[in-house]
Amino acid sequence: MTDYNSVPHRELGVEFGELAGQIEGHSYPITNEELVEEYGEHVIEFPNGTESVREILGSFANETYESPREARQAVFNMVDSRAIGRKYYSDRTPPAIGERREDQQLSF
Repeated sequence: MTDYNSVPHRELGVEFGELAGQIEGHSYPITNEELVEEYGEHVIEFPNGTESVREILGSFANETYESPREARQAVFNMVDSRAIGRKYYSDRTPPAIGERREDQQLSF
């Protein structure tokens, strides 16, 4: 038996909330149309906004998900750029001119 409380509610900056457990507990396969019909009103939160499942997956036609992982991946693939947080950010590149990162110490 799956413990739906242990299902991550936030992944890759996307907050699924109670929808995480519902997707996990649903029987598969499920078509995109069925997923939207069942869960379309649920709101997905991300760092810079929110969208409903219907807004995210509504135009994703003719898809069938074989597992909860595939259903979550469809959401990740279709959320707009507000879900990614700071665009083009990488902590692996040198700071831009005039940029100071929190992990850097001032040196004189």
